[in-house]
Amino acid sequence: MKRLIALVVILAVIGFGSSRAYDWWNYNVNTPVSTASHPVTFHVDSGETPAQIGSDLFDLRLIRSTVAFDLYTRLTDAAPKFQAGVFRLNSNMSLSQIVSSLQHGRPEEKSITFREGFPLWYQAQVVDQAKVGSLTGADYLKAAADATLASKYAFLPQTPAGTTPYEGFLFPDTYVVDPVTGAGGLVRAQLDQFDAVFSPDWRAAIAQSTPARPKMDIRSIVILASMVDREANNKDAGDRGNVCSVYYNRLREGIPLGVDATLLYALHRLTPEPTGTELALDSPYNTRKVAGLPPTPISNPGKAALQACINPPVTSYLFYFTDRQGTTHFETNDADFERDKAKYGLSGS
Repeated sequence: MKRLIALVVILAVIGFGSSRAYDWWNYNVNTPVSTASHPVTFHVDSGETPAQIGSDLFDLRLIRSTVAFDLYTRLTDAAPKFQAGVFRLNSNMSLSQIVSSLQHGRPEEKSITFREGFPLWYQAQVVDQAKVGSLTGADYLKAAADATLASKYAFLPQTPAGTTPYEGFLFPDTYVVDPVTGAGGLVRAQLDQFDAVFSPDWRAAIAQSTPARPKMDIRSIVILASMVDREANNKDAGDRGNVCSVYYNRLREGIPLGVDATLLYALHRLTPEPTGTELALDSPYNTRKVAGLPPTPISNPGKAALQACINPPVTSYLFYFTDRQGTTHFETNDADFERDKAKYGLSGS
């Protein structure tokens, strides 16, 4: 009798475990992350591993579990069939639907790649150079000035009159151009991508101060990151974080930021550096003369710059410069700053 009871208990445990396993599998593989539609542009590079793809999907909140992704792709033998390319995914797609989509690249469709850290007018030139159907840079600029978009994207701030409304939020990435939706679809895809990258976790994080920065809003983070992507010569995480720490330290001390890239933005160019006459201009973008942040972002920053400004290191740096070899030097005082500039020289000099 005792053996019979034990057998019944074991079978019950096995049955319960099987039921829970099935529920886990169905939840992670067949149930979308969200019932709401949220388009996300996703690209797979040539040679990218299934593990890397799964991690990227998880980071963009398109799947719930990298373990489920790994198991599903192994069981279905889908991984070897993944294609390099650009894919239009959605948060209302299940893991199984996403895996199916990744096996069907669309090489016949045209894509545009926007590099991080460039302003809208430069991105319009990229559109012209891409020669995608009848799409022009002028179309892109017009779509990026569509005032109705502000009501559809809660993260878009009010901007001063006469400025580019969505500068900073047109996320740099690779996008498939839909000939039906054209420039408007491209701009919405960039805004959708920004919304996906600037995750709820990030939004919660910036609402709290840290030892390295005060409580921030999305607009201020984007402005800082837009300067970081224009100024940080060595595009590694260390340089980006240290450059942003300089900005936070100078803001805290009430010292003008002294970022020449902000004035160049007002002058509608990337290079050369401002002249002496230009540095004397009265402009809210002349951060050598005016303390605080410029009125708007000066470029469209990428994920790394945004992350560097959300989680900057704690430093005492107040100055930085890039030498002739491309190395960025960080200084805590003016005397060391001037000494090292004389010792190492300045980039472009």
